[in-house]
Amino acid sequence: MDFTREMAPPACSRDIPLPSPLVERLAAGRESMARYLETSLRPYNVQITLEPSGLRAVGDALAVNLAATIVEKIVEMAQAANAIHHNLVAEATSAALENALKFELAYRLKGINQAVRPLSLSQVAFMNALLYSERSLLFGVGPTGTGKTHLAIAAGLSLVAEGRFKSLVITRPRVLLEGETMTPALRAETAYDEQLTPIDDELRHLVSPHEVQRLTEQGLLEITPLGRMRGRTFNDSYIVVDEAQNMTVGKMRMAVTRMGRNSRMVLTGDPAQVDLVGDQVSGLTHLLQLIAGTDLAWVHRFETDQIIRNPVVAQLEALYSSAAHGQVRTAS
Repeated sequence: MDFTREMAPPACSRDIPLPSPLVERLAAGRESMARYLETSLRPYNVQITLEPSGLRAVGDALAVNLAATIVEKIVEMAQAANAIHHNLVAEATSAALENALKFELAYRLKGINQAVRPLSLSQVAFMNALLYSERSLLFGVGPTGTGKTHLAIAAGLSLVAEGRFKSLVITRPRVLLEGETMTPALRAETAYDEQLTPIDDELRHLVSPHEVQRLTEQGLLEITPLGRMRGRTFNDSYIVVDEAQNMTVGKMRMAVTRMGRNSRMVLTGDPAQVDLVGDQVSGLTHLLQLIAGTDLAWVHRFETDQIIRNPVVAQLEALYSSAAHGQVRTAS
């Protein structure tokens, strides 16, 4: 199966033939099944309609091809069970997507020994943007556990290995911990401390400690405290700013203006989890508002149901989101 990897694939169409008896069985519930498939293939767009000879899928090439794969799985399972129902459609969709993500949609990237296997179609869309977009500024915005940082760093390692950028620079703002007192040194954010450990963890998950050391020694990789970016210009660099929601407006302005010639910056963060002291405005939220309606950046938004860290995390995030909107019911 040819799954296109273009960031914004052109619309295409495909007729998916089905046995006549199966078309008749699907007819009664065609709206439910079609809408279910369309929803399952987000953030890619596809419109599915039932025709006398089968299904017709129109939309993004990747989604159209996946729709055909899912329908083939539905046919296989329906023939085995001699019946078709919503649970069967859901089971077939889940099985087909899981297989595609594990194999056809896996990324075999230069500079990374093992395949990078996306765990959601949202991750595929984000990774395609990271690898193939020509934009200088990209955002990965959404809940914790959706894989934003992992994919951003994986793409950076690969693009440096390919020679498209000369260095990978990774930073994140320092959060004032409970019990700490703000000092000029902390405010400057120039110390390399344990708050940069999550970046080390991601790197070592993708490449060996020896490779991290080699990249660092050769100037191909730099993990730097946010404050050390001030006054610098990063040319030919792929820059990842993690946990960007915890930057003030001033620090965000400082960071995004460090981009030099032939550089790209990727900002990841969750505007719903801001750890700034007091009523300070998040620089991420502020910047997203500034660029709204312009073509300055590409923004990918993850949703709560795309959390892949742990099913419980997704449920907890949904509860916190409901509480923030006053929708949580108290226990009786």
